[in-house]
Amino acid sequence: MKQQYIEEKLENQGLTLFTSQEFRRAGGLTPASAKQLLIRYVKKGILLKLKEKRGLYCLKRKTPHPWLLANKLLQPSYISLETALAHYGVLPESVYAVTSVTPLVTRTFESLHLVFTYQKIKRDAYLGYCPMDVQGTTVWMAEPEKAVADYLYFSHLGRKPLNNRLRWSMINRKKLFQFLKVFQRKGLLEWGKNVVSIDD
Repeated sequence: MKQQYIEEKLENQGLTLFTSQEFRRAGGLTPASAKQLLIRYVKKGILLKLKEKRGLYCLKRKTPHPWLLANKLLQPSYISLETALAHYGVLPESVYAVTSVTPLVTRTFESLHLVFTYQKIKRDAYLGYCPMDVQGTTVWMAEPEKAVADYLYFSHLGRKPLNNRLRWSMINRKKLFQFLKVFQRKGLLEWGKNVVSIDD
């Protein structure tokens, strides 16, 4: 199969980041043929194999957006905490790691010269996120108030330092407090209200 053909098939289907199964379906290949082509294209430098996630690949000349990669490296997960806060302008400073939350386990990955961190939350609190179009692909990100609630939750646990530069004027406080309630952590809601009022 010609390299240009398979690259066009992948791009036409929006597969900037794909599994071996998606590669096989895109090219109409048998499992054995797909495996051989993947090995050959990785050796030639056409594809990159993301070692952190077995069977996950991308085109070398068109690497995926970091947020999409974050969603795929650990599923289910959504972008939150510092990355989301910086995106919404609530956190007025640059963020280098891509931060997410997940109902699974706390993990850290390195891929494409970036660091991806995942913080575990209870399944009852795994909500308040929505789809977002980024470069033609869908990524899952926390709503602004949920990103703050996640951040305050981990700060209350002592696992994140509380940044005193958060822009509270950009946050719907009623919605924030509703999200804090879903964590069902003793003292979190009142502590959060106190943090917000101190920084008014």
